[in-house]
Amino acid sequence: MASSPSASSPHRKLLRSLVYWAVQRCRMSESPCRLTVSVKRPAEAASASLLGVSVSDTGVGNKLEEFLELRVLARETPVEKWDGTLLITTTGINDEAIYRYRLNLQEEISSARFTKLATTYKNHATFSGTEVCLCLSNEADADDFILWLVGFFHKILILRAPNLACELFVEQIGNAESRNVCLPQDSEDMHHSVMASSSDRLVSGLKDYTLSHGNTCDKCDTCILNRDLLKIGTGAANNVDRRKAKGLHVEVVIVIARTASDLSCWTVNSSSTQVLYFEDFVPCPISQSSFDVLVSTDWRSYGFKLKGGFIDDEGNAVLEWDDMAFARVDIAIHTYLECAMQEGQGSQQDRHLVRKALKSALSHLKADHAGDFLSCHGQRVREYVPDLAESIAGLILSSNDKEFQDECITLLGLGSDQEGLVQSSICEKMVHIIELNDTKENVDDNAPYLFECEKLDEEDGDEDMVFDF
Repeated sequence: MASSPSASSPHRKLLRSLVYWAVQRCRMSESPCRLTVSVKRPAEAASASLLGVSVSDTGVGNKLEEFLELRVLARETPVEKWDGTLLITTTGINDEAIYRYRLNLQEEISSARFTKLATTYKNHATFSGTEVCLCLSNEADADDFILWLVGFFHKILILRAPNLACELFVEQIGNAESRNVCLPQDSEDMHHSVMASSSDRLVSGLKDYTLSHGNTCDKCDTCILNRDLLKIGTGAANNVDRRKAKGLHVEVVIVIARTASDLSCWTVNSSSTQVLYFEDFVPCPISQSSFDVLVSTDWRSYGFKLKGGFIDDEGNAVLEWDDMAFARVDIAIHTYLECAMQEGQGSQQDRHLVRKALKSALSHLKADHAGDFLSCHGQRVREYVPDLAESIAGLILSSNDKEFQDECITLLGLGSDQEGLVQSSICEKMVHIIELNDTKENVDDNAPYLFECEKLDEEDGDEDMVFDF
């Protein structure tokens, strides 16, 4: 059962909202864009100075009404943490000037008013963009805020949004040095073109996230050499036909890393997974409907044993596993609207598409690696295969009927001099059959026999050739 997430830091909520709108403006642009977040902090940790924060983008010009949505957050934030003032600079591609405004969201007024500041003319230059500046209190947890911001940007880079470059700067005021903590977007999988699907880019980003141990440390050579051993499952669902839910897409990617014995850098296997949740190309707290889908999924049908799950204080879903057979399980869910700034969908529609995409990703894993993702029932059945294969092989090889023995060996695809491989061949075929029939979809249509004789030519019509085993 989910626990209600406690209120996140006002600083984090505010930055998440400002970055969200900046990304959407970039999505609406037809040109490559840049998103830059700059944080200026005092050199002395104990200083009472404020944190100066700037969020800028080169997307389409801003609609000032967007900022009114921050009024609720501003009123929930103590004045000593943020006075509610925003300095906004914006211009559209067809505008002749750059416009500046001041907005104080803490003011108790019936209708918000923007104070217009000095206007700068562009002198026929062609560009667009928006910058939002504000000052936040330099709390004792400023270091934690910076670390969160770095992790937040790490997650943005996982999506590898097309035509979007991201920068993060941290500057120590009063210090000669300015530290650029911009995160590089280099990857072993960066062969994807701009036209690659968002799902392919998400796969590439999540693989790098897994290989960097969830961004807890730098990549190591062992991981990079073993990136082809990662097991990938992808699933997608969308609803673009219904008028009331036009353009809603959901993509799910699951990346499985091998056990610690295979990758020496992972000395301890992880028994939990923090699910990465994105909305409209921005990391967000998971929705309750999507969390409900995660904990109600029949994971046992795919070989996973879910112990439980919860939503942490930052709104991240955490799944806890029992008897985890892998070193690492990473899951990313991305829900997005086809058009930026489009009106959101209902939670019921979101729940349906997330469930469909998650099931598709798990089925993909199972189809490509059936032996690794057998259902718990299939695993129990497979445990009896060696003994059963030994018994059947014993019956065949102990028979005094030479013709019967030869026929069985032939049906197993073995030669007359390969009697020693009868047991292993039977075992292999039985395991293969269990894997094929481990899903409900396969049970009715794909139930092969243990011994498969050659298909009879329909033209021959020889009904007497029947092998009965």
